[in-house]
Amino acid sequence: MSAVITFHREGLLAHTTLLSIERCRRFAEEAGLSVEFVITLDNADVETLRVVKGHQALRPGDQLHEVDYRDLSTCRNHAIQHARGRYIGTFDGDDYFSANWIARCVELIRQHGEKFIYHPEIMFAFGAWNAYWWQVDQLDEYYRPGALLITNYWNACAFAARSVFERCPYHVSRVGEAGFGFEDWHWNCETIAHGFVHRLARGTVRFERRKHGGSLNIAHQQVGAVIRPSIFFEQL
Repeated sequence: MSAVITFHREGLLAHTTLLSIERCRRFAEEAGLSVEFVITLDNADVETLRVVKGHQALRPGDQLHEVDYRDLSTCRNHAIQHARGRYIGTFDGDDYFSANWIARCVELIRQHGEKFIYHPEIMFAFGAWNAYWWQVDQLDEYYRPGALLITNYWNACAFAARSVFERCPYHVSRVGEAGFGFEDWHWNCETIAHGFVHRLARGTVRFERRKHGGSLNIAHQQVGAVIRPSIFFEQL
């Protein structure tokens, strides 16, 4: 499988994130899986370049792509085009993940089929504010399609077969461009419209860093961005 990891200007924070994802890789390897890192360094600063390029977790088969898209969606699409794995997981450059994240998702896809997209069961937020919550499984009673008109059910960390990402690429989400934003929210809606189902990988956790200086979602909110039109809303 391919771990698609996006870095921008995380600096030293990139070090512990790569340690966390490497822990996931080693856990997956114990289950007989092969894992590559496909890393994009998008307009990265000097410190982030130094930390990532010289990191102990990198192996000869991993990929490093220095790009200047200045856009998260385009970076993911770029990495997915170069990825060699049958399964793909998206990772942000300053978060942590439970060690079983990769192995558990591959196990579930092989068991239930490639129409399923998996997200961590539990989210822990830390940093600017601390909280935890359970995400919603699309097959649970708590899921309401209409709720996606006003909120995003799932975080940015997704795991699925490569074919899912190829059929539903991410749309450009540069802050304020054409007034659209929230690329993960839009991608979640588009994938549902194409027949894919969002599930929870029970027993997995994502530790999401909340920055004091804000996040991409907050930046979208500050400029009044809205979610891009989706065929999901037409079906709804």
